[in-house]
Amino acid sequence: MNERISKGSAYMIAKEIEQNLTQSSWIRKMFEEGQRLKSIHGTENVFDFSLGNPIIDPPASYFEQLRAYANAPIQGGHSYIPNQGLPEARQKVAEHMNGRFNTNITAQTVTMTSGAAGALNVALKSIMNPGDEVIIFTPYFAEYKFYVGNANGVAVYCPLAEDFTFDFNELEKAISPKTKAIILNNPHNPTGQLIPQSDLERLNQYLVAKEQEWGTEIHVLYDDPYSQLIYDGNVPNPFAAIERLFYISSFSKDLGLAGERLGYLAIRPDFPSVEQYMAAFVFANRTLGFGNATVTVQRMISKMDTLTQEQHEYKKRRDAMVQVLEDAGFEFVYPKGGFFIFPKSPIADDTKFCQVAAEEFQLLVVPGIGFGRAGHFRLSYSVSMEQIERSAPVLKKLKSYFS
Repeated sequence: MNERISKGSAYMIAKEIEQNLTQSSWIRKMFEEGQRLKSIHGTENVFDFSLGNPIIDPPASYFEQLRAYANAPIQGGHSYIPNQGLPEARQKVAEHMNGRFNTNITAQTVTMTSGAAGALNVALKSIMNPGDEVIIFTPYFAEYKFYVGNANGVAVYCPLAEDFTFDFNELEKAISPKTKAIILNNPHNPTGQLIPQSDLERLNQYLVAKEQEWGTEIHVLYDDPYSQLIYDGNVPNPFAAIERLFYISSFSKDLGLAGERLGYLAIRPDFPSVEQYMAAFVFANRTLGFGNATVTVQRMISKMDTLTQEQHEYKKRRDAMVQVLEDAGFEFVYPKGGFFIFPKSPIADDTKFCQVAAEEFQLLVVPGIGFGRAGHFRLSYSVSMEQIERSAPVLKKLKSYFS
């Protein structure tokens, strides 16, 4: 029997999953390559810029609340909670957003989710019918296409301009009466670019005109997990610009809580058919299998004085990484937020460039093709200052290798 089982069928797993596995994340591939190189050369001799893992710890107030809760636990504090999330956590998030964006969000229009990824899946599942299209700007966070597929939608790719801002000529080619949503990541992963307020307003005007022309509804899923990691320029206010806005964020980067998977999805109280949308969000949050966002972490954030935290460490690393890359002779768009840079590859084949960087220089970066934009590579500066400084001569040698 074991022999028969071991042979299996041609498709022991779902065909879609098998296909997606072959297109799986280059980030994961480089991570695995990094583990191999570290076992050979030693961790200190490998320069790993492949992962965007937050380097800051949560604020002291978070740990204070954890200790207080451990010392005086709430009776029934780990029981089931409302699928929309704890009311006090939703209220805290609403107050946080109103302070940042001068809007009027209420606890009733906030849904707590399993990270921003959970919020994106909930939002898409709530609005998509089979065959509906979702526009994804390229380069893009690679998981987006899988989230669209989870909702039985069709991903349509729209290239950003050379400076990674909107190219409305390309958007005109991508949009259609089947367009149900646009995913907009700002600040942008993998480029660090920041779409300014004026472009958000122009995008809204464009989408409203298309809705009126076609009699459709086009939702903007504004994915904002780096909302506090903005170092240059004004913080965009999507609520002041975009009418049909689903606001999505998390505390993974801002508060250093990536492993806790706490995110949220919010809409305005005056959003058209708001009660229907909220019912759909809560239903999708429950039935997609995520369940509720971690109840203990919801309790902690609800009791914290503030949900903001200074991001000086990231700005310091951004400035240092930019200087190292400039000195080495790489070309790139100056990153204004997040913790990624997306330089041009010295050769057209960005995959080969990244392979040489890993094999010959023990330096790990991710090829641009993994983000839908070949000829570039992504580098995360969410690493130690020491690694950035020690990488300077290595990056110079790497650039010279291809000169």
